[in-house]
Amino acid sequence: METVTFGPEEKVEFFDAIADRYFNRNFGTMLKADIDTLIFSTYIEHCLKKGLPYDDYSLSNSLGITESRVRSLKERKQLQYPYENYNWKDAFIDLIPNAKYNDVKKLVQINIGDVNLMKDVRHFVYENGWFDEFQLNPRLFQCRLDYFLALCYKLDEIDGVGDDVKEKILELAKNEQEKSALKKIASGAFEDGIKALLVAGAKVTIAQVLALIPFGAALQKGINMLIEKL
Repeated sequence: METVTFGPEEKVEFFDAIADRYFNRNFGTMLKADIDTLIFSTYIEHCLKKGLPYDDYSLSNSLGITESRVRSLKERKQLQYPYENYNWKDAFIDLIPNAKYNDVKKLVQINIGDVNLMKDVRHFVYENGWFDEFQLNPRLFQCRLDYFLALCYKLDEIDGVGDDVKEKILELAKNEQEKSALKKIASGAFEDGIKALLVAGAKVTIAQVLALIPFGAALQKGINMLIEKL
């Protein structure tokens, strides 16, 4: 196993962090769990800066602790020493091109290895009145397709579409059911409209509509892959 070597600046920062918690009339007041969290935070930020693997399995092997303890330390680290460059929305969007569609369960499935990212995604889902399908695998996020598409729409902060796009969307209707759903999407009621379209619309219509919605490149790629598997 390769020895981890910290640079001079990292050593100074680590000592300063320890000194701040021991030499200002608070000597010995840190709990062992807090000391472990501080040391773990220093280690994982070193891995992030050096481009070293920091997934649960790699950290478990490097530190000689269980993956479940690694996940617990990651939670504590983010609460007490949040990583300044962490943006859960960007991190989740980066994973969307890897999304899979389970045709048996009719669910979108994404592997989310970071415990904090999983917490943030689930909070966002619940906050918006949706729900995911919780199961025993702590790294698997899964939800209905209509919720997933509404989640993508919300993540990209899309505030409706222009008049030219509205016209194109409405022109795609092949029957009354599709027309009703497309009217909702064109009016800005994306969540209700896409839910109705997934029930009554043809696959080609669904794909054409989603291609007209101004999703970002990463989201559009993931969405296209899912539609192909419907």
